[in-house]
Amino acid sequence: MSNQKARVLVVEDDDPIRSALDVALRSEGYEVRAEPDGARLQDVADTFRPDLAVLDVRLPVGPDGYAMAHMLRASSDLPLLFLTAANSSAMENGFTR
Repeated sequence: MSNQKARVLVVEDDDPIRSALDVALRSEGYEVRAEPDGARLQDVADTFRPDLAVLDVRLPVGPDGYAMAHMLRASSDLPLLFLTAANSSAMENGFTR
């Protein structure tokens, strides 16, 4: 049985939400890497090697959550969880692959 903590990558531009996710996940025993945008996504994914990625769908800087998902899926089958405050009509062109 491994004592290694599961690693969660969180990409969220809103500071309070990112911080709350970081604190909540750490309190549940996860190792967390919280980033404000996806500008360094590939480097972070390669060095941190997450077991799960939580991606904000809409980011004001760099790739959005869907673009990040495509980048991550190009090199792994990492489970992805999308986070958004968008309404359902804004989600019509969502990630489908």
